[in-house]
Amino acid sequence: MKTDYLSIIARFCTLLILFGPVTHVHSLDIQSCNQSLGMESGDIPDSAITASSSYVTNVGPRNGRLRKETAGGAWCPKSQIEKGVREWLQVDLQSAHVVTGVQTQGRYDHGRGQEYVEDYTVEYRRPGFTRWRRYKRWDNKEVLAGNSDTSTVVSHNLIPPIFASQIRILPHSEHRRTVCLRIELKGCRDTSGVMSYTIPDASLPEFSDISYDGKKQDNLLTDGLGCLIDGEVGADNYRLDMGNGKGTGWVAWLRDTFQENFVELIFEFEAIMVFEAVHIYTNNYFSRDVQVFSKAEIWFSIDGETYEDEFLPYSYIPDVVLENARNVSIGLHGRHGRLLKLHLYFAARWIIIGEVTFDATNPYENTTEEAVSEFSNREIPVNPEVDLNLQTITAPGDGQEYLEVLIGVLTAIILLLLLVFFIILFLNRRQKLQSSPTVLKNPFGFAINMKGLLLNLTPGGMLTAETANHVSPDMPEDVSMHESLTMEQFNSPLVSPQYKSTYAIVANSETPKDFKNIEVSEENVRLDARPESAVGPSSCSSSPTNSPARHSQHYRTLQSYSSPTRKLNIAVTPNHQRDVDQVHSKRWHTAPKEKHKIPAPVVSWNIAPSMNKPYKCKEIEPTNIPRQCLRTTEKLGSRTIGEAIICEAVGLDEIISGAPRLVVARVPLCTSDIRTNNAVDQMREVQFLSCLSDPNVARVLGVCTVEPVPWTIIEYTELGDLAHYLQYSVPLTGTLRPNCNLKALSQSCLLYMGTQIASGMRFLESKNLVHKDLAARNCLVGRSYTVKVTDIAMCSDLYKKDYSDIGGRPPAPIRWLPWESILLDRYTCSSSIWSFAVTLWEVMSLAREKPFQHLSNDQVIQNAEHMYYGAELQVFLPKPMMCPEEVYRMMCSCWRRDETSRPTFKDIYMFLKNIIADYRPGA
Repeated sequence: MKTDYLSIIARFCTLLILFGPVTHVHSLDIQSCNQSLGMESGDIPDSAITASSSYVTNVGPRNGRLRKETAGGAWCPKSQIEKGVREWLQVDLQSAHVVTGVQTQGRYDHGRGQEYVEDYTVEYRRPGFTRWRRYKRWDNKEVLAGNSDTSTVVSHNLIPPIFASQIRILPHSEHRRTVCLRIELKGCRDTSGVMSYTIPDASLPEFSDISYDGKKQDNLLTDGLGCLIDGEVGADNYRLDMGNGKGTGWVAWLRDTFQENFVELIFEFEAIMVFEAVHIYTNNYFSRDVQVFSKAEIWFSIDGETYEDEFLPYSYIPDVVLENARNVSIGLHGRHGRLLKLHLYFAARWIIIGEVTFDATNPYENTTEEAVSEFSNREIPVNPEVDLNLQTITAPGDGQEYLEVLIGVLTAIILLLLLVFFIILFLNRRQKLQSSPTVLKNPFGFAINMKGLLLNLTPGGMLTAETANHVSPDMPEDVSMHESLTMEQFNSPLVSPQYKSTYAIVANSETPKDFKNIEVSEENVRLDARPESAVGPSSCSSSPTNSPARHSQHYRTLQSYSSPTRKLNIAVTPNHQRDVDQVHSKRWHTAPKEKHKIPAPVVSWNIAPSMNKPYKCKEIEPTNIPRQCLRTTEKLGSRTIGEAIICEAVGLDEIISGAPRLVVARVPLCTSDIRTNNAVDQMREVQFLSCLSDPNVARVLGVCTVEPVPWTIIEYTELGDLAHYLQYSVPLTGTLRPNCNLKALSQSCLLYMGTQIASGMRFLESKNLVHKDLAARNCLVGRSYTVKVTDIAMCSDLYKKDYSDIGGRPPAPIRWLPWESILLDRYTCSSSIWSFAVTLWEVMSLAREKPFQHLSNDQVIQNAEHMYYGAELQVFLPKPMMCPEEVYRMMCSCWRRDETSRPTFKDIYMFLKNIIADYRPGA
């Protein structure tokens, strides 16, 4: 009896030992998967770096480490590279990794090297692959651009990422050349445990697994990995593209293409796993006949060939209330297997899946599969006659004491293991709640109550926000419809930096009219032809028109009201065309040849290359400006990115023709990291900005090389920024006579300045450049109301409240940005179109308040989220009092959700130019 009992204890101890060293698997966090994998740091040993050949030992593969100058300074293959020659540098990562980036460098060798790789390809392999596979980018390109010199580091983000344990970099050249190479790999370890998966091919090409790297035969994808485990998921609206070549993030199957009523998915793991749960991120856009699967059946296979007879069933209660995508979690209750097969049954016409992740452990990491199989099939014999009541087991004193100690130790071990298990389970649950793809439903981690935003909506669809008193019951209808600015604001010589006036427009179901069909009203677009200079000192003694003692803000919906209209003829006159040709006759035509293309510079300020557009700027060396030519007069302010200092130019016109009297010095933040690592990036940014030459874009005059960091010198104007200038101005109208110390501006003058902003942005658009901070504060005003677009406001202390943090990103002007920039951090030329419309709204409002003044930052982000999920803006900016109806409709066309349906700056410029054709500043 005692022997049988001790046998049970011994087998239980064996079980504990077997399950001791466990490895947990979890889903991939692609956002944080960009760490250096160890070429530069040395974490990858020399023994893991091999090559096809080496010119000499001094330039062997172990020297191919980024930013290292050991021995010969790089890896150099024995053969010169040309078409048909195959040489490679191989890195063995020892285990499965997710590779998300590659960095390359030539052979610098302390200035003696001259060799670098102009282009290269990437091959990879992982367990289960019999051959090396060539990597293809999202655009099906295999050849990646390399270096153009021996020292610059060129980086490539790999989209889609590579799942591999071994990587090869193969130099590529159409013509014979000697090459040398240094590399670094970016990424992280693959902890998903999935070696491959097999799924049916998607029913539609646009919803296929675009990153799948396996085989495709008979409408079946096998032996590969793809977007179902890449850590990226799509939006609730499954047709919304994620950008950057990532597609929609969804894989879709149509019920009509399956004889059975289910979709079969098979996942193969690197070892026998113990499964706790599977999480399937599924779309539920039921209004488009897309629903979560009605039920699921899960099979397990330990030997990788045959499945257990007993499957695990799961049923899902259909949800026809909420259309948001969600994780469907299925408990697997500790089932074992190397293969896991899923049958997902259709509940509607479509099943659409974005990600499949597993909660599992590998308890057999230090044991062989034969031992596991033997242990799993072995039955522990138990004598039925044994009485397990410990009080009835008798033994000599020493044996009893030994048994009690053993039981106590085992009990303590069990309790400790249980405690560790629950701690790990709790941490995994919490991490999943924080990093689950469903967080996209609220991307910024805070709850914004749309109901609370609309509490002030009246039954008639009007949003009211009174300043201090109630609306007078006899307020005329035309005043409530058109008057947006109070009389006190027009007469106040000082404008509060807090922008006291508040109002809003609530969007109705109608969308703004198409920009191409805008009609100009003869009555509403009578541009005031009176010169701004006509208001002289004689008006100082006149008093403003009497206004009521009480004032309230009035609002209206976007419903348009009728007025006699005529079609606007926006044809360009020949004289205007000649002006445009003269203005742009000296622009660079800089599209390089395909094989000589260089990557866009990494910029730290706001004028930057557009995403998904070719880089078209020709970089030129900036002029060196001596320090004695700059006399510091005022510091605008400083931020984490740097500071801005206004300087008076002394003798600068002798170096640069037409140099202005005032300039602004943009000084980067002085840190050791910038001085060492980012010096090249800073210089490239200045070089590409130096090539921008347009009358309505502030010129980068040159660089002043002072210690510890160089200054970028940009032209400045005597009247300062446009926002400040407008705040100290008043509208020139027939009913309001301004104070003598305020500048009077007509409607024509405001549109004239807005047209110049459009002209400057049209030039940047022609170069595929975006302005991430386009606003009135980033426009400079000169004599005769000339306006130039610049980029210095981010450093100004006066406007620091206009920038807000977004989800851990650097502060951004969210009230001027479109929804895609706020939520997706995507900046294109269409994004600048949106910001321009907000800037024009500022101009026509005389910058009396900032956009969406009545909304908090969280509510502004919620307003953008409303458009992100497929609708229009919940709250629109209202039509300014001095803005013509047709111009306001053009603004609304710039605020469309679809980026491709927004007008271009060329269209906007032609439209505004036609309106102000008869206007002459100061005439």
